[in-house]
Amino acid sequence: MDPRPRPRTAVLGAGEVPWDSPVAPADDAGLRGDGCFETLLVHGGDPARTVRLEEHLDRFARGAGQVGIPFDRAGWVALVRSLTGDVPAGTEAALRLSLSRSELGVATLRPVPATVRAGRDGVHVVTLARGTSTVPDAPWLLTAAKTSSYAVNSAALREARRRGAEDALFLDAAGEVLEAPTANLLWRAQGRWWTPPQAGRAVLPGTTLAAVTARFGVQERACRPGDLLRAEGAWLLSSLRGAAPVRSLDGTPLPVAATLTGALQRTALGL
Repeated sequence: MDPRPRPRTAVLGAGEVPWDSPVAPADDAGLRGDGCFETLLVHGGDPARTVRLEEHLDRFARGAGQVGIPFDRAGWVALVRSLTGDVPAGTEAALRLSLSRSELGVATLRPVPATVRAGRDGVHVVTLARGTSTVPDAPWLLTAAKTSSYAVNSAALREARRRGAEDALFLDAAGEVLEAPTANLLWRAQGRWWTPPQAGRAVLPGTTLAAVTARFGVQERACRPGDLLRAEGAWLLSSLRGAAPVRSLDGTPLPVAATLTGALQRTALGL
């Protein structure tokens, strides 16, 4: 018997449907990037536990508000509970919630991919230019919202793989670090924890970063790639990988502090 969580699909307002059942029309707005989503980690058990569910729903609701889509929080809570209740103990699942302009809400549950789990041991990273870091006169661009418009993020990850790395860090026009395509940056220097500034910049506020900040007292400071090369360590924070140590940046090795990584990982993964 396969001990991994079984793949499942559910639709908001309709409940669970067969995993491979078509749930969206070919012209659904979400397929054109007009929507928002969240990805959450689920620890199996009796009961199973969805890591930082309330914080993710808070951000999901903000994203829906920014995009202008009604948000049924109670409905999403019920849908999450219906999908995650039987995740086997000792396993992990990835839960994805998506909401499109047509108000189609879909939740999927599947085992955490092996590539994601492998990334917890460390990732090699390249820097990529993304241009402007601030958009004070264009909030409609939604640069700090978790929308389903992910073409640039996906292109960055493809470029990173083309260069022999697993991930990337975006740089603004001034050469300062912003974020990774699907993660926030954390580094340690002079005995303190740091992350790039978020307010007024094209940086998505991360739920994992918020949890780590509450535990370790992370502060904001602008940085350039050279600052990271002199750091005591750097990590990419995300819901499924947790705190992935950066092993190299543009081909230059970075120190990997196992003890620090272990402490960060326990908080990041909600252990």
